[in-house]
Amino acid sequence: MNTAPATVTALDADRMPLSAAPASFAAFRALTARSLRACARTPSLLYSPLFMSAFFLIVYEAQLSTVVSATTPGGRYIDVVLPLCLLTTAFTGGATAGQLLVRDIGSGYHARLWLTPVGRWTLIAAPVLAGILILTVQAGALTALGLLLGLSPVSGLPALLALVCATVLLGTGFQLLTAAVALHTGNGSAIGSVTLIFFPLSFFTATFVPRDQLDGWMAYAADINPLTPPLEAMRGLLTSPWSEQNLLSGTLVTAGILAAGAVAARLALIRRTRTGV
Repeated sequence: MNTAPATVTALDADRMPLSAAPASFAAFRALTARSLRACARTPSLLYSPLFMSAFFLIVYEAQLSTVVSATTPGGRYIDVVLPLCLLTTAFTGGATAGQLLVRDIGSGYHARLWLTPVGRWTLIAAPVLAGILILTVQAGALTALGLLLGLSPVSGLPALLALVCATVLLGTGFQLLTAAVALHTGNGSAIGSVTLIFFPLSFFTATFVPRDQLDGWMAYAADINPLTPPLEAMRGLLTSPWSEQNLLSGTLVTAGILAAGAVAARLALIRRTRTGV
């Protein structure tokens, strides 16, 4: 009796038994390492977000510190401008996962991976994790530059660690959003549109001065801007002791961005699994 050879479809792979889990985790490690190597070979992914933010940090501190330092907490303008540059790094560096996915989709490598009997989650989790690790290094390096420029947080080293963690959490949300766009479109230009949505928002908040220094329509724009709460929370980490921190609003917005990214990535993965590569 002739029987047709069994094939594993993308939809069937998600129904693999638990015995396939070790293979999925092994593939996850290998794909994450591959994504990190791709970042190391691509200066635009590894260095561009860091260099751009470092450039603006140095210029803003040099040109604006003498003008507005009298209105900033403690008189140190670096406490105002470093969180802004870290926020910028979060959503410019957040495109890493999307760019890695687009590259693999365009080369056909992603289609070949789709035929392997590993969990579909590995195909999106690996570039996202690589992007998170790169962003952590970028945020740490930018914070170290801030220390060289005179940064001295009231709460010491724990505040610096919390600042880097906040940057990475925000960036993780952007990583997931760009990964969702990459899976949905497979287009590099569409990835850039995610950054273009958030970049202008950073100029309609308390960009160069504390929120209480704004008035008129700019104060109203800052009030409704979703980036204002995390930006102000990050600034508070540097200027206030732990007993006076007000992190609730910033934490809720960050959690919202993370949740939106996770849902978008999950839906894009389900759609691509059902429709094929």
